[in-house]
Amino acid sequence: MSVPPDMLMSEVAERRDLDHALLMRLADRVSALHAAAAVLPGGGAGAIRATLPMQRAELARYGEHLNERAAAGRFRRGHGALRLDHIALTEAGPEPFGSQDVGIDILFDLANLLEDLWCRGLGQAANVVANRYVDVLPQGARGWALLPLFLSIRANDVDLLADSPPRLLAIGGLSGTGKSTLARALGGLMGRAPGARVLRSDVFRKRIMGLPPEARLPPSHYTAQSDAETWEALFESADDHLSCGTSVIIDAVFMRRSERDVVEMLADRARVPFTGLWLEAPERDRIARVNARSGDASDAGAEVVREQSRRSVGELYGWHRMRVNRPPETVIAAARAVIDRTRR
Repeated sequence: MSVPPDMLMSEVAERRDLDHALLMRLADRVSALHAAAAVLPGGGAGAIRATLPMQRAELARYGEHLNERAAAGRFRRGHGALRLDHIALTEAGPEPFGSQDVGIDILFDLANLLEDLWCRGLGQAANVVANRYVDVLPQGARGWALLPLFLSIRANDVDLLADSPPRLLAIGGLSGTGKSTLARALGGLMGRAPGARVLRSDVFRKRIMGLPPEARLPPSHYTAQSDAETWEALFESADDHLSCGTSVIIDAVFMRRSERDVVEMLADRARVPFTGLWLEAPERDRIARVNARSGDASDAGAEVVREQSRRSVGELYGWHRMRVNRPPETVIAAARAVIDRTRR
């Protein structure tokens, strides 16, 4: 496949033209490639080679899980050279080419792309791609915990395995306050490469119904039972990731005091630092934001925003209130400052 140099994703990355929509399409294309790939026999820990002692020790620690992944069908016919210079930006979207057509753990295949982004100084992009990939093709908490090792092997760099104790960040606020935007901006800054696992309530609500993230749900699906199932799945996933040493960001409204109490209890139980951010913006700004959404996992519209405005959220004990009707870089800097001040 002949690709003009300026249409290679590597050149797009050099120009810093990897916007959020393009990164989501990239992750979707890779996840679709892996979902459609043939499952192969073999695989497991014996199929991955590590050259450095720290990597070999980490690989041995995950040996049983790698064998379980192979038994579960995650060793497939993969690309094998999934780097940005082997992905073309076509009219249909990102398209991998130049496949080595190898048997590979699909997360080890993905790690080639993530490592390429991370080592170009595009940690936020790597985090967005990784989170979107596992949102549409779930790999479990232990799967995400493998990624630092896989990136380290791909980069042949043990610095990517440097210790980074996990922490829990909850980003709450009424619909339209920009919770997901802030979560994306912070994800690549927490934990080992490729950063924090970002758990979004809107995505989990669709997942437990067997639907893709952007599927639309009518108001009748937003019931007390649906809410309870969504929160249970969200908190269970957060607990699993924290127990695997992964930093977690939970992106949800957190309207009720009970929800805020549970997320803090999760951090206490895992003995990790906790930060709660509560985002605030005028109703008109929130309505403008939800009306401007396209292809988003949230079903909230203007009426939901108005209804939330009429409700009380109660006391926000220990949570940091942040005005978000300010330049994004100001909000991100303020959030980082709050996180950095959090100590156990």
